[in-house]
Amino acid sequence: MWVALLSSEHVKRWLRRAEENLRAAEVALKENLYAFSCFHAQQAAELALKAFIIFRKGYQPFTHLLTELADEVSDAASLRLPSAEELRWLQEHYVQSRYPNARLSEYTGEEALKAVEVGRRVVDGVKREIYGGGV
Repeated sequence: MWVALLSSEHVKRWLRRAEENLRAAEVALKENLYAFSCFHAQQAAELALKAFIIFRKGYQPFTHLLTELADEVSDAASLRLPSAEELRWLQEHYVQSRYPNARLSEYTGEEALKAVEVGRRVVDGVKREIYGGGV
């Protein structure tokens, strides 16, 4: 099992799924589906961070908290991630965007755009680290 987790193909599959979620977030934003956009942006960031953890440490964490995932790789000095505050804001959309009673207001285009931007910064930062490292 550990060998599979460490293979470059396994890491690439995680990154591809992160990229797919980022594209879904962008399409949802264009279609004014703001809650879906925020959800997929959060998923993109989560999957990218998990890909990086698998790449560096050989295991998959079982959390959806972006701040915890970022803490796992805080020793990677060259990995440039959004701030903890931005990650905390994005991780809230894992639940809020999925359930109509999880928040009092509707999602806005500005929120969705910010979510996509934060998600993109995570995915792009992880891709630079992994592909620059020879995967």
